[in-house]
Amino acid sequence: QIKKEKEHSDELLRVILPEKIVEELKTTNRVEPKRHEKTAVLFCDIAGFTAFCDLHSPEEVVGHLQEIYEAFEELSLKYELEKIKTIGDSYMAAGGLIIPLENPVLNCVRCGLEMVETAPRLSAGWTVRVAVHSGPVVAGVVGRRKYAYDLWGDTVNTSARVEGIAEAGELWVSADAWKEVENHFEGTSKGVFDIKGKGQLEMFSVHGPRNSNA
Repeated sequence: QIKKEKEHSDELLRVILPEKIVEELKTTNRVEPKRHEKTAVLFCDIAGFTAFCDLHSPEEVVGHLQEIYEAFEELSLKYELEKIKTIGDSYMAAGGLIIPLENPVLNCVRCGLEMVETAPRLSAGWTVRVAVHSGPVVAGVVGRRKYAYDLWGDTVNTSARVEGIAEAGELWVSADAWKEVENHFEGTSKGVFDIKGKGQLEMFSVHGPRNSNA
């Protein structure tokens, strides 16, 4: 019985935390925070979500959220991204953390474009907006009774703020992120925006691949 309970506990941990983090936690009973210099952070949220909630029952809303988040989890897995968390109608993932990636921004943009395409095809017909920014982050586990693997730093904050100004049905990236993928995708400058804590930053809307190899 004890063995079965331990196996069940391990399974639950692996649902909540990345495999390598689970092993570190089991071995040392703690997780050492790590700084990752080359990370891409993706945020995706649902346009018109509040209005949708006003017109549908909580059960319907949660059912639709379950459907879209399951789809996004599969896309994150496909593009080797780590799902970090969901915050209401916002989905957060990152590339270049647990799995080393040559170009984390490229993986995030590929995933984000597919998110934009996938969402309207699901039963709720939602339109999403996606933002990607790149830079250093600190990753670690917080909590004791309820563990959470999370990211902190300016890169995370900036990505979240880019999402806040992105247009529905589009994927926006910061100028720094655009430099990492401009040879792979067509894009358009959306102009310069005043981003809290960062000042004036240029944003780009990514449209699609330049060629079949993107």
